[in-house]
Amino acid sequence: MERIRNIMVLLRGQLWILPLILSLLALGLAYWVLTFGPSLLEDWGDGELWWIYGGDASSARGLLSSLLSGLMTMFSLVVSVTFVILTLAANQLGPRLVPTFMGDRQIQAVIGLFLGTILYVLVVLRSLNETLGNEGVPHAAVTIGSVLTVICLFALLFYVHKVARAIVADNIVARVAHDLRGNVRGMLPETGESDDAMPDDIPPKAGTVSLGRSGYIQVIDYDRLVSVACRERALLEVKVRAGHFVLAGGEHVVVHAARPLGIDAVEAVRDAVVVGEERSPAQDLEHGLRQLVEIGLRALSPGINDPHTAVAVVDRLGAAFEEIFQRVLPPSLLPDQEGVIRVIARRSDVQGLVDAAFDPLRQAGQEIPAVLIRMADVLGQLASILRRQDTQDAVVQHLGKLAETAEAARLAPCDRAAVLLRVERARIATSTRAKEARIHVL
Repeated sequence: MERIRNIMVLLRGQLWILPLILSLLALGLAYWVLTFGPSLLEDWGDGELWWIYGGDASSARGLLSSLLSGLMTMFSLVVSVTFVILTLAANQLGPRLVPTFMGDRQIQAVIGLFLGTILYVLVVLRSLNETLGNEGVPHAAVTIGSVLTVICLFALLFYVHKVARAIVADNIVARVAHDLRGNVRGMLPETGESDDAMPDDIPPKAGTVSLGRSGYIQVIDYDRLVSVACRERALLEVKVRAGHFVLAGGEHVVVHAARPLGIDAVEAVRDAVVVGEERSPAQDLEHGLRQLVEIGLRALSPGINDPHTAVAVVDRLGAAFEEIFQRVLPPSLLPDQEGVIRVIARRSDVQGLVDAAFDPLRQAGQEIPAVLIRMADVLGQLASILRRQDTQDAVVQHLGKLAETAEAARLAPCDRAAVLLRVERARIATSTRAKEARIHVL
């Protein structure tokens, strides 16, 4: 399922797939209307078809030619605006956000509508010639072409509205955060058990396996690794996880067994790991967090200097961790059907996720009190859901980092006091509410 999810994520970021589908549907519509359109109109009276085009072939060619020219102009405008938006997104918000715009279904649908209408008008136009009489003109096809053109006009208006909202930083932050929460719900279960202690009877090290290719790890098929380890009577210790960049050589998987793995088993281990040219959110919890952090870091850069966007990023990170803290992280010890541990996976932990989200923003905004204060407030708001010790430790540790940053940064005494006050309030809330939550659970 994770491999399929990774493929769906990659396909979603392709700008051409939905326009291609709509274009093929438009070609099919043109063929159907040209073939069966006249027979469909035979049972209708003339008075009931007042809205159907009724001109001759010459006027129909002139009409469709004018429509085609206008459609080409509008489509050129859409493509130009799309490139402008992608350029602005790459320069101001980060190049890694370009797939987010390219994967927008509404943008893809507008481009597909224009392409499909252009192809439809072309097919109908080439079916017209001067020898056709008034009865031979495909009136229904010409009418549908006119209707599609009118729809394209309204689609262009919607596209302008969409683009105007897309360049607002808060809307982009909200879009990335929405995708992040969706990935969290898809990867983390709401309930589950934590890992047991590491087994004591670990077999001796029998060798290592390198992945044989460099790139970013997108997905690791742990079920396949469990099957391989069970078949080989071994314990596989995976040293990498989704999101890591690996070289072709290295000790990526350590084999604990009585003997080294055979060639077929090594290839099976390598086939269980999908390595690509870029990171994928299919199995990488930090992917969406880093996208939000990148927006915040660019907002805090001297060239942009937009603390309000950074504060919006901190708010959305807080909402994301509200989802993460209430769910269970994937297990690191994976047993076979008999309960024997076969794979030791390297997973993201709560502390690592919190550090990956807040450390860069804290370091970049160490001299901006508004960012530090908001970060302390958001961490304090998470206190009511800290029902596990690891989540409480992660929040408390980062509150300590915030206090150290405020004391060491070049801040005015009043600003430093304000930051430390918010940090202390968050600490008190974290300690008090976490205890109440654990007592409630007990």
